[in-house]
Amino acid sequence: MCKPRGAARARRPRKDQLRGYPGAQISALFGARPHVQLEVPQCAAYAARVPRLRPEVERSLAFIAERLEQPLAVVDVARAAGMSEFHFQRVFHDALSESVGQFVTRKRLETAALRLAYEPDTPITNIALSSGYSSSSNFSKAFSAFFGCSPKDVRSPAGKVPAAVGKVMARYGKRFRPEDLYSVAEEEDEQAWRTEASRWQARVRFDHSPGLDFACLSSPEGYDLTVLEQTWGELIARARQLGLCQDEVDAWGMALESPNLSAPDRCRYHACVPCSPGARLPAPLFPGRLKPGRYAVFRYAGPVAGVSAAYRSIYSCWFRASSVAPEDFEPLEHYVTDEPQDGLTDMEIWFRVRPRE
Repeated sequence: MCKPRGAARARRPRKDQLRGYPGAQISALFGARPHVQLEVPQCAAYAARVPRLRPEVERSLAFIAERLEQPLAVVDVARAAGMSEFHFQRVFHDALSESVGQFVTRKRLETAALRLAYEPDTPITNIALSSGYSSSSNFSKAFSAFFGCSPKDVRSPAGKVPAAVGKVMARYGKRFRPEDLYSVAEEEDEQAWRTEASRWQARVRFDHSPGLDFACLSSPEGYDLTVLEQTWGELIARARQLGLCQDEVDAWGMALESPNLSAPDRCRYHACVPCSPGARLPAPLFPGRLKPGRYAVFRYAGPVAGVSAAYRSIYSCWFRASSVAPEDFEPLEHYVTDEPQDGLTDMEIWFRVRPRE
C-alpha cells in the first residue's frame, strides 16, 4: 500500500480536543490505541442518516467538481452516477436538499469568491470565464445576487458589509462577510501581512504525489463534532472488517467547503483511510483520492483552536506572496503524530498547487 512520506499512526483523541477549522477534526482522528477494541457505533441517528450518503451521489459530486468550468447537463451527471436522470434528481435532492443546478451554481460562486480573495493578480474576467459565465458582467450580477456584495468588495474587504441580502443568506441562512476570508488584509497592514507570509514560508515543503487511493465515509452532518466522532468510529470499524487497517490508522480528512462561505448544513467532510486501487468498498464506503500533483505541505504545531486561523493565514498571506496558487480549494489534513496533548496538535495540511497566472 502506498503511504505518503511522514505518515504515522493516529490515536483516539479526547472530545475536548475537537476544535477549530472544521477540517481540523482530522487532528482528532478516531484511530484506535493498541489493544483497544473499537466497535461499530450503535447510533440510531447516525444509521438513519447513512442512506442519504449513497456512493452514487458522491460519484456525481466528484464528477461536478472536476468540471465546474464546463457546461454541465443533468443527464451527464446522472450518467456518471449510474442512474436515470429522473431518479438521480430525486436522489440528489434528497441527499443535499438542493437541486443539481443550485449546487453547481453555489459551488461555482463559492470557488470564485475564494479565487478573488486568494489570487489577487488574476483578473476578474478570467475568474468569471473559468467559473462558467460568459462575461464578467453576467458573473458580477450572479455574484452580487448570491453574496450580496460585488466581486471587487471581496478583494478590498476592509469594513465592507454586504449591502443587500444575497441568496446565501435568504436560501441558506449564511451571513457572509468578505473580511472573514482574510487573516491580515494587505491594505490594512502590509508589514504584518508580509511577516505572516514569511512565517509560513519557513514551514512549507513541496511534495510531488503520484496519488493515493482512499476508502472514505462522509459525515452525514458535515462538521458537527459529535457526528464526526461517530463517522470516524464507523469508518475504522468497517476498514478493519475489510482488512484496510489494523491497530495503526493512517488517517486523512477532506473538508470540502469553507465555513466562511458555506452554511453549516452545506459543509461536507470525508473521513479517509488509504486502500489499494480498485478495492471493493461496500456502501456506505466510497472511493476517494489524493489527486496526483504537486503539493505545498505545511506542518502545523500549535493550539487545536488555532487551526482555523492557520488556514486563513496560509491562504490570504502565504499564497498571495508566493509564485503558486491553489489548484483547488479542497485541502487535505494528515494527522502524523500522536494525539493532541494539552490542547496542542501536530499535523500536516496538504494544498495541491499550480503556477500563478
